[in-house]
This record gives sequence, C-alpha cells and structure tokens, in this order.
Amino acid sequence: MLTVLNELENNEDLYGYARVPEHFDRIEYGRFRNVYLYITEKCQLHCGHCYMGQRLVRAKFIPLAEVKHILQIWRKLGGSKLSILGGEPTLHPDFITICRYAKTIGYEKVILNTNGVGKALTILSNMEPEEFSYIQVSLDGGSSKTHDVIRGPGTFRLAWKTLESLTARKFDTRIICTVNRKNRLDCLELIPKCEEIGASLVKFHVFSNIGNGQENTDWAMAPRDWIEFYEELEKIKKDHKIQIWYQPTYANRENIHRFTQQGYRGCIGRTLDRISIFPDGRAYVCSYLFDTAQNMFQMVDGEIEVNRKENEFELFTKVLTKPSCSTCKAPKTCLGGCPAEELSMGTSSCKADSEIIPVCRLWKSDY
Repeated sequence: MLTVLNELENNEDLYGYARVPEHFDRIEYGRFRNVYLYITEKCQLHCGHCYMGQRLVRAKFIPLAEVKHILQIWRKLGGSKLSILGGEPTLHPDFITICRYAKTIGYEKVILNTNGVGKALTILSNMEPEEFSYIQVSLDGGSSKTHDVIRGPGTFRLAWKTLESLTARKFDTRIICTVNRKNRLDCLELIPKCEEIGASLVKFHVFSNIGNGQENTDWAMAPRDWIEFYEELEKIKKDHKIQIWYQPTYANRENIHRFTQQGYRGCIGRTLDRISIFPDGRAYVCSYLFDTAQNMFQMVDGEIEVNRKENEFELFTKVLTKPSCSTCKAPKTCLGGCPAEELSMGTSSCKADSEIIPVCRLWKSDY
C-alpha cells in the first residue's frame, strides 16, 4: 500500500537528504586565480616603503625559459589574471617577450606594475594598449614634494611623463599610491590630476611595516587614521568621474557589513585566491610574510614543492581553532583574526583596539 506523504504524522519528509534543496548556495571558485610574478628584483629605486626589502640589493631575475615554465604551471593550476612585477619589471631583458607569451597560453588578463622611470617609457613605446588589461604606475604623492621624498629626486617628473604618454596612447592606465603619514594629505591631489589626463583609476594602499618599511616605522598610519582616510575618499568619490579604490585593511566593528556585502569572505590565506612567485623560487599567498621563510610553496627544478616546514597555510588555519585575539567581537567575520599581521608587526590591530576588525589587505572588492 502506498503511503500518502501529506498524511504522514508531523509532515515527515521520507526523502530526507535526497530531496531537492529549496535553494542553492553560490560557491566561489578560483584557487590561485591571481598570479603575481616577480620577474626581477632589480630596481633603479629604493623606496622607503617597498616590501621587497633586501631582495632589491640581491637583484636576481628569472631567466626567460624558467619564466615560461612557471607561467605554464600556474596557468594549469587555475591562474587567469597575471600581474607582472619587480623590482622594476621593464628592466628584465625579455620583458616584452614575457608579456606576449602570457597571452598566448591563455592568461585572460595581463597587468603591468611599473615605477615609470628609467627606460620604462621607451620600452612601452614598443607595445600596444591591447597587450595589457591595464598598466599601474606608482605615484606616492600628488607632487614631487612628497613623491620624491619616498622614491628619490626627480622621480615624480619622470613617472608623470610616462603616465601622460600612456594615457595619450589609450592604454588603460591606473595609479597606485601607498599612503603614509608623510603624504597623507598631498596624495589626494592625485585624484583631480589623474582624472584630467585620462587615467581610469586611482588606487590607495596603506603603508606596511615590511621590507624597507621596517626602517621607517614612524611613517605608519594607525588603523583609525586609515579608516578616517578612506571614509574621506568615499565622500570625494561622488565629485569625480575617475574611479577611486582603496584597501579597507581595517574596519570599525559596526561598519564591517559594508565589506561582507561586497563579497568579503575573510583571510585570502585560506581562500588561496592568489600566489606570488619570486626569483628565488619562493611562492607566497600573503604579502605580510614576504620577509619570512613561511612561504607555502617552493619552485624546485621547475616543479612546485610544498614547504614541509611551518608554512603560511598552517599559520592561517590554526586561528580557526585558536583565535589570534581572545576578545574578538566579530568571530564570524574575521574567523580568528590576522596572524600574519601579528607576526610581522608584533601585535594585531584588534588587540590594540577592540572596536577594530582587520580586513585582509589582499582582498579586492569590485571597483
């Protein structure tokens, strides 16, 4: 005799877990989607905030054949967005070949990060706008008054000349500015200036006490100072056509929902959305750890080897069972805090201020 489902006691569902769900959760895929390849450590500058630190002195570069092999491996592992960095990447003897090769093997986006000085302008004059998704030029202030203090005499003039040339040739050109206590006010001048010449975006990052930043810790902005700065950017946005973007990095507890609504899901070290590969073969997920030996992977003879010693993945995941901050007021948002911040700076921002929640500085919301 067939059982009539709607006559079951308490409306029991005989199908149990086999029944069709009422809704489907959207699952985000994209392990190692963002590949950051440091093709050379060589640079003409020694900027006061550069996270490359002693690598700039070493000045190693990756030979072309090895670069091609690395690009192939990480493309197979899911890489689709490639950022080419240094040092200064245009100093690599095979820079143009590398950029073009990445496109041929399927990288959907190829992005260049350049300081815009030296021979960068001459080299880029041999390339066309469609060869890059966009080019980011580093400017650390709205004038030579602040930029040159950080990057060296005459560098603002040279970088601005490169920027003007790129925008005139219709490259999608963007500006990236690292904000510190010395340039905090002047860097806002970049917004109208870059808008006037046709740049598409100005990005603001907060100063980090890693690499050369360890020598200039007095430049660092307190979490509340950074929050005040980006809240000012939010007010400025409506008066400009140029896109304005910033790293949240820190949030007031009552405002963290703004970023979760934009898609923030916590530590990039656990979502593994990105990988950074250096000329010495070390591959990291988190930039806070570039000064350490906690890289997750090591490139050895063209192959990827997992770092069997204590690595960053263990660091990121252990806070799920033992949070970095015992007084966390938003455990579902930060999922244990930022152990990398604590390791590199000696303390976490939430320990210093219980109303502050660290937001992974590697997370990028939609512009």
